[in-house]
Amino acid sequence: MAPQLHVLRHGESTANVEGVIVSAPGRRALEEVGLTACGREQAREAAAAARAQGLGAHTLVITSDFARARQTAEEFAAGLGAAAPRVDERLRERGFGAHEEGPTTAYDEVWGRDRARAAHPDGVEPVAEVASRVLAALAAADEEVARGADVVLVAHGDVLQIALALGAGRDPHDHREVPHLGNAELRELGPGRALAPGTTC
Repeated sequence: MAPQLHVLRHGESTANVEGVIVSAPGRRALEEVGLTACGREQAREAAAAARAQGLGAHTLVITSDFARARQTAEEFAAGLGAAAPRVDERLRERGFGAHEEGPTTAYDEVWGRDRARAAHPDGVEPVAEVASRVLAALAAADEEVARGADVVLVAHGDVLQIALALGAGRDPHDHREVPHLGNAELRELGPGRALAPGTTC
C-alpha cells in the first residue's frame, strides 16, 4: 500500500471536560492542559485500530506542541512501535483571542463568522492565517510521504477541520461542513475514510 498522510485529533483533554477554551501558547496550553485518563486510552485505541489498517513502526508522527496533542502523539506512536513524535508548532490550536479560558459555547459564534467570511473583532485567528500555516505543515508532511513514510499529524479540532477542508479542495472557511473529527479520531487526509473513529468516554 502506498504511503498515506493522516490526521489525528487529540484525545479527551481536561479542557474538553471543563468546557473551556485553551488556545494561547503559554503554560496552560503547553504544560497544564493535557489528556484525561480516558483521553490516553482513546489514543491507545486509535493506535490499535491504525495497526490493524497497516500503520506501524515506520509511521512518522508529527504533533502540535500543546500538551493535549503531544501526549496523544506519544501514546499513539508508542502503540505503533514508532519513533517519538516530532513537534511542529504550525499545528498548534487556532487562537481564539478574547474567548481564551471562556466557555466552548463561543465556538458557534466563531464558526458562524467563518461561514459568513466575516472579520473577527475579538482577536480570533482568521481562517486564512490558520490555513496558511496548515498548508506549510502539510507541504512538509507531503515531502515525508514522497520519501516513503506514512505520516500522522496530531493536532486540534479547528486546525484539522481546516486541513481536511483543504485536502478535499474546499474553501477552508467551510471547514465545519466537513464531518467533525471526534477525540482521537484518525482520518486519511483528502477523500478518504476514518481509520480509527473517535471513541467516547
